[in-house]
Amino acid sequence: MNYRLMKSHLASMMLAIAVVLIVQVSIAQACPTCKSGFGERYVNAYGWSIIFMMAMPFTLVGAFAAYVFWSIRTKSAAAIAAGSDESVAELAQRKSALGVPTQPPVDA
Repeated sequence: MNYRLMKSHLASMMLAIAVVLIVQVSIAQACPTCKSGFGERYVNAYGWSIIFMMAMPFTLVGAFAAYVFWSIRTKSAAAIAAGSDESVAELAQRKSALGVPTQPPVDA
């Protein structure tokens, strides 16, 4: 096949494809936020679904953090309420490690 003929054939095929694509753009369907033909109801629904999908990871991480905080707080409150010697000794050790005095000053 001749190079000029092949080049001409390729150019005509590309022109035909471009014409078909340009004609098809007018009837192509887009997403609800881009295509106003679907109506306001679908656009709002699409927007809300995106908001809920974006909020889900934050909700899950926040719920897990709240559970951990609640369980630690409940455990320490229960130990203090029970007045166990172990919790008092643990508290004294933590205070002395931080340099906080554990006994009130004695006035002499």
